[in-house]
Amino acid sequence: MNRMKKSLSILLTITMLAASVFAFAATAFADDAPQKAPVNTDVAPQVKAYENLLDMFAQKKPIADIQKQYNADFKQNVLGVDGSIKAGDPVVNENISFVLDNAVSGKLTYAQAEQAVDKGLQWYFYFLIKNLTNAGAKTALTNGDKAAAQAFIDKTVLVYGSVLDKTVKATDSAYGTSSSALLNDTVLPGFKADIEKGDVTALNVHRQLLDKTLIKVFGLATLSVAEKVGSLADADKPAAVIQGFFYYMSVYGYLKGGDAVDADIIFKAFASGDAKKISPAAIRKALVRCNIAKVSAYTIEVLEKLEKKDVAGAAGTGGELYGFFSALEPFLGAAAFAEAKPLLTQILAASAAGNADEVRAIGFKMAVYAAKVDGIDFKVGDKQVAVAGKAQDATPSFIEKSSGRTLVPTRYLELLGFQVNFDNATKTANVTKDGVTLSLTIGSDAVVKNGEPVADVKLDQPVVVKNSVTYLPLRAIAELSGNHIYFEKGQVIVIK
Repeated sequence: MNRMKKSLSILLTITMLAASVFAFAATAFADDAPQKAPVNTDVAPQVKAYENLLDMFAQKKPIADIQKQYNADFKQNVLGVDGSIKAGDPVVNENISFVLDNAVSGKLTYAQAEQAVDKGLQWYFYFLIKNLTNAGAKTALTNGDKAAAQAFIDKTVLVYGSVLDKTVKATDSAYGTSSSALLNDTVLPGFKADIEKGDVTALNVHRQLLDKTLIKVFGLATLSVAEKVGSLADADKPAAVIQGFFYYMSVYGYLKGGDAVDADIIFKAFASGDAKKISPAAIRKALVRCNIAKVSAYTIEVLEKLEKKDVAGAAGTGGELYGFFSALEPFLGAAAFAEAKPLLTQILAASAAGNADEVRAIGFKMAVYAAKVDGIDFKVGDKQVAVAGKAQDATPSFIEKSSGRTLVPTRYLELLGFQVNFDNATKTANVTKDGVTLSLTIGSDAVVKNGEPVADVKLDQPVVVKNSVTYLPLRAIAELSGNHIYFEKGQVIVIK
């Protein structure tokens, strides 16, 4: 069977004076080659091997010796975890090996290799924890084997404390976040109580909280690199770019599932290998939008599971929603997050209780806070609209009585980042964002996407002109372009 492989050319600066182009194994299918290596859950020797590799770098051992040690201690183990990664998502070994190969040949620096091994193995251990808690502890507890479940959790605690806790605490220090307290004081101790009670659902919620909090941490670690790389000496920038790249690869697949366009903005910036292409503001905005998109997606998913009477599944997804809303902590600011924080425990309780109405109400409140960071918030008929929490004057929206739909001036879409052009000859509004153009004609419910009619999609309210202002049906336009609409008692929230 022919197997496909994706790669990306990456410009990696070697020194201040030279640069080279390489084929960087940034993404690959997990089934590029048959993976026979099992996931090795004997973690204590692996933690020691990781510490040994870092010590070899500290002692400035030859890079060829470090590569040999990596291959001996980790390559098969990493391949085992790579084999469990979803097809199409980045895999660990190819990326670490690529950097080590080029460092041995002299094309990449010692510092770049050090960052690739350290952060690449943190990526590996993160996925190993996923395996330990899901395929390990959750499966064991489901089968009634409490001793085996606890053994997997003990290994999880060892890996977390020995390898990942330092990164968690570093991001807490940089951004004033509370990830370490959540994990060390609530989540990790919570596993033991779950196992003692034989409560698989509660264990799964804690598993999701651990997983999504680590996604938050790796995202913030990526942002931290973006914010400091421009101020570094030129000689230090290439290693920082590698550092940010490996942090981000740990979570790229997850964030891309929420908002592919913004996830790729971050990916392409670091994969370019060029520190000048890394804009802290752009990385920050893209990271925010990826997390907000996940908040919207998981709110919907909890409700879908409750509709199917899958309360246990909804409880676990509530844990995921908790994690991605918590990821907005540093962007909301301390005061706003303190106000919003009760929503976290509320969503866990409502999801686990199967209370769809309460989940829906909490989801709306979360959307209100998310819009303060990135989105718009307005009341139908008001002459102001809040854009990322800041009020702006705007032509009022209104509800069309015949359809019951909210219609907004094209200006509202511009506030959401759309480009809007009106063709007077054809009486058509062209709405463009993220490479997609929707063409909508006054009086028509038809949709033309990138020049092609969309036969199976019709607007639920045609475009209208009122007092020389063109109005579009907000829900249809926003959802066609990948946004989410929240509506309650005349208040409208539009976020990713």
